[in-house]
Amino acid sequence: MSERFQKSFISAREFVESWDKELYELNNLDFFIYLTINRLGNQLEKRFFVQDKVKSTLFLDFEHMGTVCFNIGDSLEFFLEENCLGSCPLNCPRNLEGRVDVDKAQVADNIKRKLRILQSFMAGQLDKEQCLRMDLMNHVILDTLLQFYNEELELEIKENDPDLLELAEFMEEVLIEFIRFEGQTLLSRPFEIALNYFEELLQTEADEESNAEWFDEDKGWESEEDSEDWQRPNEEITEIFTNFVSDEHYNPGQSGSALMHDIKFLNVYLKEHAHIKNIRELNEHHLAEFFSVWLVQELYLSDEKQIPFIFRATARFITYLYHHYNINLKKDFLKYYQKLKTDLPRVIEASHLFLDDYNLLDILLTPENGEGEERTGFFEITQIHDRGSRKVDLREINLFEQLNETVINSAAFSKLKKGDIIHAGVLKKEGGWEVLEIQFVYPALAKEYLG
Repeated sequence: MSERFQKSFISAREFVESWDKELYELNNLDFFIYLTINRLGNQLEKRFFVQDKVKSTLFLDFEHMGTVCFNIGDSLEFFLEENCLGSCPLNCPRNLEGRVDVDKAQVADNIKRKLRILQSFMAGQLDKEQCLRMDLMNHVILDTLLQFYNEELELEIKENDPDLLELAEFMEEVLIEFIRFEGQTLLSRPFEIALNYFEELLQTEADEESNAEWFDEDKGWESEEDSEDWQRPNEEITEIFTNFVSDEHYNPGQSGSALMHDIKFLNVYLKEHAHIKNIRELNEHHLAEFFSVWLVQELYLSDEKQIPFIFRATARFITYLYHHYNINLKKDFLKYYQKLKTDLPRVIEASHLFLDDYNLLDILLTPENGEGEERTGFFEITQIHDRGSRKVDLREINLFEQLNETVINSAAFSKLKKGDIIHAGVLKKEGGWEVLEIQFVYPALAKEYLG
């Protein structure tokens, strides 16, 4: 597992020796914290303490960075163990996409009071991710940073210091991202013994130290050009998916059936639509088309509640490719996830609402039908007028023709946003254009892949 990080801010040996447990007592939560410490350190070094931040009074060198990340990890484990994995039943870290009905939540009174306060600042139901973010900031990150800078570096830093808040918000984002995309497997079984993980890391570090004593870098065992074909991992896509589902590090389920179901969508898309045979053909455009077009069509008659599970399974697969094949699509996946995590369920729900309202027989029997101009195509919503009028401006994405003040007489209208693409049939009546049918509603990202 050491390939997860280009640089170790704390080695496995240092972690084991400094953690208040015997080696055989270390569990998956401990291993997750170890990975988190190193991930946070690398992100701080590569993405935060760069350029003008190097001259900041809060700048941390490598040693101090490792210390503050270790302290964050220590505080994070205590918080998770005492709250999220202990007394609180909301299960936020393992269900970031979930929502909280404050009135129905079966939680202790002190937790319910906190939820009501949070709810007062939010529109609609409270997201579990929002709850976790608030707790991480208030109970893990800010306290740790203030103690570190004030006591260890002897800097007088206030809680509302702008630079400190910027650093804290960056850490919060890194922790949430890591929990979402790489922590699910370990946090699903947090108290299961992780002896094998740590022993593997300790052995790897011991081997590296031994080799470093005598290995001459100018005389490696063999060059890459001399590597035998059998030493290279199989890159045929069918076998890769099979190996991924059966890999216990990425599959928290006992049988793998849940992960197999959730990842089958990407599997089918790549093989039957994109016609990819070798995994190295996979690129960011495939991910964009998969999420913005193919899933919309595939889930047209299905429940949009599947989408968070598909995102999660795909995230694990992207991580698997990075670790086993050095194929790095993590930033691309995260970019599309941020764009589509709310838009994808929304457009599918809009399609469902139109389908519920759509009555083919009524349209066929409408006297005006056939008397006006009809056309079918992909139309971008360029403007949404007063919601009461249910009118939008449309632009045909291939012909670039504008259809202004087009009526969409369906409850689906409330779910539409500027930039959405509708695959629709429209009719020009005496009073203007009207949408007769909608086959699919796509998010704006789909525009490049339609037509």
